[in-house]
Amino acid sequence: FSDVKSRGDSVQRIVDHPVSADFLGKAVYYETVDDTHTMSIDFPVPDVKAMYRSDPFAYISHLISHEGQGSIMAYLKQKGWATGLSAGTNTNQNKGFNEFNISISATPEGLEHYEDIMRAVFAYVRMLVSSGPQEWVHHEMSSLMKIGFDNRKKSDAVSQALSYMNLIFNEYLAPEHVLSKSCAYEEFDFDAILHCLSFISSDNFRVFIGALKHESIDCSEIEPYFGAAYHVDSLSADLLHELACDDIHVDGLSLPERNEFMPTEFTIKNPNMLGAAAVLRPTLLRLNDNFELWFKQDDQFSTAKGSISLSITVPTVNSSPQNHIMSKLYCSMLGSNLDEDLYNATCAGLSYCVNPTNSTVEIYVAGFSSKLPELLKTVVERTKTFKVDSTQFSVYMAKFKQAFSNVANYTPSGLCGAYTNYINNSSMWHYQLVESELPKVTLDKLQAHVDSLFDVTFTKMCMVGNFDEEEALKVADNMQDIIKPSPNLGYTSNKVRAYNFEPGYYVHQLQMPNDDCVNSAIECSIYCGLQSDKRQVVLLEILQEVVHDSFFAQLRTKHQLGYKVGASSSSYLGGRSVLTLHIEGESNPMFMTLHINRFIHEMQQRLIDMTDEQFDNRVKSLINIYQERMKNIDEEAGIYNGHVCSNTYNFNLCDIKVGFLQSISKGELLELWNKYVNPSTAPAYTRLDVQMWSTKIWKPTVSDFKEYSAKTLALYGCLHSEGNDALDIGKVDEFISMAIAGHKEQADASDDSESLIAELKIASLSASGATYTAGESAERATHTGTALVLAVKDHETFGNYADVSHKNFSTIGMHKTPDDMWLMTDYRKFQATQQLFGLGVSAEVLVPKYSS
Repeated sequence: FSDVKSRGDSVQRIVDHPVSADFLGKAVYYETVDDTHTMSIDFPVPDVKAMYRSDPFAYISHLISHEGQGSIMAYLKQKGWATGLSAGTNTNQNKGFNEFNISISATPEGLEHYEDIMRAVFAYVRMLVSSGPQEWVHHEMSSLMKIGFDNRKKSDAVSQALSYMNLIFNEYLAPEHVLSKSCAYEEFDFDAILHCLSFISSDNFRVFIGALKHESIDCSEIEPYFGAAYHVDSLSADLLHELACDDIHVDGLSLPERNEFMPTEFTIKNPNMLGAAAVLRPTLLRLNDNFELWFKQDDQFSTAKGSISLSITVPTVNSSPQNHIMSKLYCSMLGSNLDEDLYNATCAGLSYCVNPTNSTVEIYVAGFSSKLPELLKTVVERTKTFKVDSTQFSVYMAKFKQAFSNVANYTPSGLCGAYTNYINNSSMWHYQLVESELPKVTLDKLQAHVDSLFDVTFTKMCMVGNFDEEEALKVADNMQDIIKPSPNLGYTSNKVRAYNFEPGYYVHQLQMPNDDCVNSAIECSIYCGLQSDKRQVVLLEILQEVVHDSFFAQLRTKHQLGYKVGASSSSYLGGRSVLTLHIEGESNPMFMTLHINRFIHEMQQRLIDMTDEQFDNRVKSLINIYQERMKNIDEEAGIYNGHVCSNTYNFNLCDIKVGFLQSISKGELLELWNKYVNPSTAPAYTRLDVQMWSTKIWKPTVSDFKEYSAKTLALYGCLHSEGNDALDIGKVDEFISMAIAGHKEQADASDDSESLIAELKIASLSASGATYTAGESAERATHTGTALVLAVKDHETFGNYADVSHKNFSTIGMHKTPDDMWLMTDYRKFQATQQLFGLGVSAEVLVPKYSS
């Protein structure tokens, strides 16, 4: 940056807080995009970055955002008024001022009681003032920060560097504390805490209340930058007076107890293992009809941490849409209850979660190893004995209803991805089907589901970290005693399986549920070899890297086709590997399809032209990734647990891939392309396009798809977007056919399509009397011109899909297009005609170390 001349400017220091007295004592009601209910109580406070060694606002935010018994959050949950709360100052670099925010994820009933929520907040703050700053609280916080720093895990270097860069901008932070700022929190400053508490007062705040709609509040004012509707009102004088009273009190609020989860044991179980050659796989200690125990002692990271994961296969967790939603409700409510009782555990560096999947209930605990067995015991016991509370049942039923309504605000590419998963996998229930079951769920029905959920199970346990075998076996015994299941062989359970699509080109066309979204999207999946063929999987990973760079450069950088453009590769467990191309932008999806087809047509030559050096660099890059050492115990545990839960047990997968990479040639890459991706050469070409159409653009009907080619639909869509809604699509189709026949040499000679556009418009608009306007926008002209070139010049880029598709799907309501694509109207009917792949096959015979 030496050529950038300094003007001598410096960051302005604000003397007077921007939030002046005129803004205080106000309620700001605003309308949200999602169906959500939020509340934020904001206090203007001074800038205390210079006080980082005592950080008084850290003490205050720790207590206000506490979620244990006696906390504001516990009180609000018990009332059914909130599902989340956070507090703290903004992490900005402003000089001279800051804000302290108390943010609350409220329920609909909670917003109706927003004044009561404020009463609870100010009653708690009054209690903090009257009881005075507690040195033991500060000591706990300081100790936990130091323990966390001393036992921090290695993380991504770039993320770490960025976090340090932010700290460097704190002009008050001593250089020796940049890396260890958390350890610098050592000074307990009684007076500073009281001084900062004086800003958390009833005469120094404003409240923001957000909801999709506000009853009896007219949000008629419009914020100029984002167009948000809002209304500002003064809070009542009576309420402000009540909040200011010294004797304000709410039953049930109290300071937290001392943290019983404070880690005290940091002894490494087997220090002799450290420094020796690492064992890069866990050991199977036990295997019986209902339990499988895997264990790996830490031999790389020299840390007193670990993780224990349970994957409990449960036949009824996802056996129907109603069971699916009840399992989700159950785990969400359970997590909320655990948060209150185990909040101190999270403060002490421990973590836990309970989540349902499509065939299992996953329980996971991690952190300091000495505390994990007891934490796991508590979580599993609560999981087994959970009782549904009527208040929380109402809260989470409303929360799930909100979540379903907010699906409409998902991005087009996000919805394309969701539908791609629906179509490819069995036992994945469509969200609208699940939503329709929600009103049928009652408290009694949910409790019955929970009570019987673990009657028949098969449990996989993976214990990694600072443990020994004896401890692992003891924990496993405890888990079996708590779960007490009837045997359920893991391979008999209802697991998600991938469909084995017959060769052909399939299209699923959908419309965005959000009428305000201007973007459309396409996700194109091209099916390659089996996921079990690891050499081919590695080839596809190299291909994906090459394709992504070219795809992005051509369609995003050059053609500006969309905001999200890229390529990726993935595999369906037990099924096939897939090359995915995705685009999101304002163009119509058929126009995107033409671009994808042209790219596929041209990509073969790029692969041929790739130099040996370029190919070798790609291979070396992947080898480096697979040979990179794991950074921390959590990463190691996650990899092993993934292999265990997938039933593949392929713990040396990275070594296998490296072996293939070291012998792979560029010729094999081209063979893969021609065998699966190139429609002109693939003997069993299989492709699925999921299209999401914006309501802001013209969308072809089923009849249009049946009658007209993709070229016609794409070009007509581009012309229609210009406002030419009087165009006759039949004339456009006729013109394309004539252009292909009569202007082929001209089209081949040049990409300059201006004359063809003029001719097309004269031919197409003559009936309506419209005239060609030479001064149309360059962007629109470019899109229309490109669509015409793609339609006329590149008409050969469409393969002959009729040669690979041999089944007549018209009897189940699918429609064949002139391009030999099959248009789905109900993907579930299509699924019913397709075979399913089996589950993944284990890479090895499972032989436990201990037979008993």
